[in-house]
Amino acid sequence: MAQWTERRPSEEFYRVLDPDGKPVNDVPDVDESTLRRMYRTMVESRLFDEKTLAMQRRGEVSIIARTTGEEAVSCGSAAALEAGDWCFPSYRQTPAALYWGADKARAVAALMGTEPETIDEHLPLEGEPEVNFTPVYVPLAVNVTNAVGTAMTDRFRGTDGVSLSYIGDGSTSQGDFHEALNFAGVFEAPAVTVCQNNQWAISVPSHRQTAAETIAQKAEAHGVPHERVDGNDVLAVYEASREAVDRARRGEGPSFIEAVTYRMVEHNTADEESVYRNETEEEYWEDKDPIDRFEAYLLSEGVLAVDDLEEIREEIREEIQEAVDRAREVPVSDPEEMFEHHLHESTWKRDHQRAELQAERRGENPFTDFTGEGLQ
Repeated sequence: MAQWTERRPSEEFYRVLDPDGKPVNDVPDVDESTLRRMYRTMVESRLFDEKTLAMQRRGEVSIIARTTGEEAVSCGSAAALEAGDWCFPSYRQTPAALYWGADKARAVAALMGTEPETIDEHLPLEGEPEVNFTPVYVPLAVNVTNAVGTAMTDRFRGTDGVSLSYIGDGSTSQGDFHEALNFAGVFEAPAVTVCQNNQWAISVPSHRQTAAETIAQKAEAHGVPHERVDGNDVLAVYEASREAVDRARRGEGPSFIEAVTYRMVEHNTADEESVYRNETEEEYWEDKDPIDRFEAYLLSEGVLAVDDLEEIREEIREEIQEAVDRAREVPVSDPEEMFEHHLHESTWKRDHQRAELQAERRGENPFTDFTGEGLQ
């Protein structure tokens, strides 16, 4: 128990709703349609996670990184954007994409390993997206650097576009993060960076990432305004993000937001979180579930009725199943495509791996039969 107490994050942050869904600060002015849209997005993300997890267990998807328990961060922040803005997601921002109408069939097809050209051919986008989303970033912190670059492009062009990017608590230890914030602070880039502090960088707890009292205060060294919010409170995240986006749009420079949340599941499906986490920690965070909290508030305010809840879920399940069915109809990509488009020139290691795959596809055992003859 003592070990867990040492890891418990400080609750010195801004929140609108307490864990029971009761307002403890002024509620931001958000119309009912947007409130319902936020709620639906968060539920949709969690049900999408459940469906793709089932597909991964059946071998249809190789690996996924779920957003379960963290939905409020990317939903609330993405809701602050406007048409024409840019969003640079990492691999745990499903709600941000869903909020702005991402095609779930395309997302499922990508998880199934289909190459982008095949997806475009069989599942073409309909119309122009309101908010511009880049492909999901896996290299740590690179999306923050690129977002600052796009923000400066908008500034040079004289537009009022804002670029929003996401980073995890562990990734704030990367040099790219500090370089990006320093550049944004010096040149007043219209960029907003959100740290989704879910307490764990795979198996390393966030308190091992920094000796600073908070991750938010790291922005002070770069002269960037910062805010620390309850990341399980979608209204608090939205309010802080809205202020940051508006400030950037007015030409007043960048902002950094630390959203304190929790990864309720594994890092990804190749991970076993029980090795490094304990039940006490998980129970502490279960009571702070962002969907339960927001749902309680919307029911108390009459924005939703109890009868609406299952109806919304059933409608979403049908949409997700339809998306999965569409994705399954897309032709499977050639596995050798994985070796293309990611290196400027051939390497011995890549050639060796490709030859091993080819041997396996011929029915040979690549670990006993493959000799690698002819490789340079």
